[in-house]
Amino acid sequence: RIGKLLEDLDLVAGKVAYSHTQGWERGLGIVTAACDRIDLTGALPSTSDLQLLASVNWVGRSSLEVGIRISSGNENNWRRVARAFFIMVARREGLAAAVNPLIPKSPEELRRFKEGQERQRLRREMSRHNIMTVAPNEQESELLHSLFLRIRQGKLKGASMAETLRQSTRLMHPQFRNIHNKIFGGYLMREAFELAWNITYLYCREWPQFLCVDHMYFFEPVEIGSILSFTGQVIYTSPKALMVEVTIEVIDPVSGTSEVTNVSFYTFTALDEAGEILEITPVLPNTYEEGLKYLDGSKRFRLGEKSREYSSGRKNSSKSG
Repeated sequence: RIGKLLEDLDLVAGKVAYSHTQGWERGLGIVTAACDRIDLTGALPSTSDLQLLASVNWVGRSSLEVGIRISSGNENNWRRVARAFFIMVARREGLAAAVNPLIPKSPEELRRFKEGQERQRLRREMSRHNIMTVAPNEQESELLHSLFLRIRQGKLKGASMAETLRQSTRLMHPQFRNIHNKIFGGYLMREAFELAWNITYLYCREWPQFLCVDHMYFFEPVEIGSILSFTGQVIYTSPKALMVEVTIEVIDPVSGTSEVTNVSFYTFTALDEAGEILEITPVLPNTYEEGLKYLDGSKRFRLGEKSREYSSGRKNSSKSG
């Protein structure tokens, strides 16, 4: 039930952000701007309890990063199995509002603060060099050209990216609302994840194994009564893993126009009956837009690998957010 866990993580991040900012007392609205990363570093057996330890790692002017350590176990025997980072933003009357500063005192708090600062820098860099809005550089253009040549010459075999696309449509009911009477971000994360999981299952034809949420961006709030379209497809594969992009759009039933509200990326492996990791069939782009998605997925996947390696390296460290 990873999807349900995502709902709980967003809820916990919101509660911690409200506590730090004194949001209730100051009349602030705290919203989720992004789920920066969720890395799974261990098994989640259904026979064990889960413990969520959350803290504010870094604070800007109107935004803050909440880190959550997810541990599995019972009573006093806990081991870290995942970590998550959420970016929360304070608003007042539709405008950004200043939040309480964060003063790290211990070496551990200082480490978390600096790491949060570095993640903020990487987020800004990714935004400035987003290949879906900025033209590819020379190296990326050469890579894309080489990829298309290899596909056309038959040197690279695989599955068409277009054939991996799946969609679902949902009406947003009041029971999915948050305290601001908008649709709860955790619910959107759950629905997007479950679509990505299904796409992976259909693509690999074996049981998916979740690795990480690369990013989930929240661009616009979703109103109660909205009709949402969830569209997902495999955008990148490595020999042992794949990445699925899920885009959420709100559709106006009268005009038929749509607006993107969320974009998210999920990385999975697949396991055979013996529990061994499968070789993944390469996904092949056929259009320029698909080629850009492939390049974007490749870049995110490489950054994600570094993050997962770091997470695994700190797996047994104490109270790392």
